Amino acid sequence: MAASSSELPERLVVLYASQTGNAMDAAERVGREAERGGCPAVDVLSMDCFDPSCLPRERYVVFVVSTMGQGDPPDSMKDFWTYLTRKSLGARWLEGLFYAVFGLGDSTYGKYNYPAKKLDRRLFNLGAERITEKGLGDDQHSSGYEGALDPWLLILWKSLNQTNPSLLPRISDAIHPNLNILGDAKVEVIYYSAPQDTTISDPKILIERARSMSPALKYHNEGEPQFMLQMKLYTCVYIHL
Repeated sequence: MAASSSELPERLVVLYASQTGNAMDAAERVGREAERGGCPAVDVLSMDCFDPSCLPRERYVVFVVSTMGQGDPPDSMKDFWTYLTRKSLGARWLEGLFYAVFGLGDSTYGKYNYPAKKLDRRLFNLGAERITEKGLGDDQHSSGYEGALDPWLLILWKSLNQTNPSLLPRISDAIHPNLNILGDAKVEVIYYSAPQDTTISDPKILIERARSMSPALKYHNEGEPQFMLQMKLYTCVYIHL
């Protein structure tokens, strides 16, 4: 018998299977939005860092899975998937687990998002309950996989909040983030081959000096050292919770 909502642990686990990093980026975004929504605990892990035998102990899990080649799963998913296909796992093995699956693929391939589709079906057949229908990201979309991820996340948070409101006490912050307040840009300028004590603390002076130099080797008078300019700009976003 599944535990009541008052007994469910207040934790969201986000498991990803990534080969090139896109699924990891998407999973980290899921985790950030959950934290912004007030989720008490969020763990974002690669599938090969999670023991699949512990899956029945969880209550809320989001899976983010990419596709390799002709519908193959990423390397980090293979052992996890092998465990899930064991015949000894009964139809109620995952009863009480609420899950959602988002896949990353390319619709020009025949087995489009095949690993995500197989995972979604297998979890359901093991007794788990969908928080929402699977999402399928497509590289052919003008916005890439995020073209499907954006609307899918909105549905996910609303459905998850209905399942257990205490898991996302600030759901409005997850759905409607305040991105209007930006902090000052952080600037770092490095003069290669320059003396080690060449440091400037005033950002305005740094920027003016950077503008006056070429972003490549700048030659001075014969016999003087060559300098290479590297400029890094960082923008911080502050969100009021």
